[in-house]
Amino acid sequence: MLPKIKEFFSRQSKNYLVLLFRRGYASLFNSLPMSYTSLYMKSLGMQEIGIGYLRSLGDAVSAIVSPFVGFFADVKSLKRSLMTAMLIEVITPLFYIFAWDWKLLILASIFSVLTMNIVNVVEVVYLANSLRRTTRATGFGISSTISTISSLIAPMIAAFIVETFGGISTEGIKPLFIVQFLGLAALAPIPMVFLKDIKGSGKKFNLRDDFKEMVKILKGRKWLQRWILIEALGGYVWGITMPYVMIYAVEYKGATPWILGLMSSTLNAISLLCSIPIGRLADKIGRVKLLVAFRPTFYLSQLIFILAPNPWFLIISWALRGVFFSSTPLWQTIAMELVPEEERGRWSGIKGFISGLVRIPSATIGGYIWTYLSPEAPFILALLIDLFIRLPLIYMTPETLKKEEYFRIYEGGQ
Repeated sequence: MLPKIKEFFSRQSKNYLVLLFRRGYASLFNSLPMSYTSLYMKSLGMQEIGIGYLRSLGDAVSAIVSPFVGFFADVKSLKRSLMTAMLIEVITPLFYIFAWDWKLLILASIFSVLTMNIVNVVEVVYLANSLRRTTRATGFGISSTISTISSLIAPMIAAFIVETFGGISTEGIKPLFIVQFLGLAALAPIPMVFLKDIKGSGKKFNLRDDFKEMVKILKGRKWLQRWILIEALGGYVWGITMPYVMIYAVEYKGATPWILGLMSSTLNAISLLCSIPIGRLADKIGRVKLLVAFRPTFYLSQLIFILAPNPWFLIISWALRGVFFSSTPLWQTIAMELVPEEERGRWSGIKGFISGLVRIPSATIGGYIWTYLSPEAPFILALLIDLFIRLPLIYMTPETLKKEEYFRIYEGGQ
């Protein structure tokens, strides 16, 4: 196993290695406050519906900006697009650090969602263009493993910091954002210096014409339309639940900072063990089959989370979710391989725009369902959407492993 990994790295570009480094440190520092952001908002006086409104506002801004980022990456410069995204990433923690009232979290929430989405759009394209198709799923799996190692360490560091500075409160959580800012700011210059740019097509940047071109491509290829629908519905699976997961764990299941830390660390440890083997298997037998095969682990995780009789069951739930999350590189691989290399930025932008617009209300809907039905209702609804709508649509997606076979279908528009 080790010789094969060494051989894999020896054949990779400098860009891929630099992007692995960037993913490693960014995952470490961005993971520190991840479990505590909604709890921080509550500590400043915001309720669940308000948290939902802010997340929806962030999704709206992100949906508008994402196409411009993706289109710019295709026609101008991937590096400049990533540097812009990284600048926003660095300044985002400052909005949380200097917030003394929940109203000041409006900009913090917008920039937080924006950062997550546009960094993902550009970084995934950068990674895909730095890897060959025959090793792409493995490459994404290794990338996921690197970021998972960082995410494995971060939750326990975060638990120690929160406990040290006063527990789950404004004073206890704010230091997480300070450490996040200092870490991101200190290490951001390294990829800025060492990444080699991948120039775009060089044609005149015309959002309207490029938008029309992508719409034309989508018209003849129903599976691309379905993929956008899959991602849009994914916005609801995660949007109606993620802002409230840790609130539910703390307020209804009695989770402490150490339990929250163990949940996240367990998830990342399991994901770490599975990501590379799953990536290698996907490069042999196909991406779609494995993506479908691993989804039941999410459903079981969700049920255990809802029914947990004590906080320790939350760790079991997150262990199963770790198995599920280890298939994330397959998702990224398929999404990039659905279109030719020269269209990946625009494809990422357009699907981000459409799916982003569709999912804007999701967090707000989750807040209302939490408040007026029950705290468990958003999690149950998310499970049902994924099981009965998204899973069949994923199963219908053409396999992208063999380039010639897939693009014979693609060019035929079948």
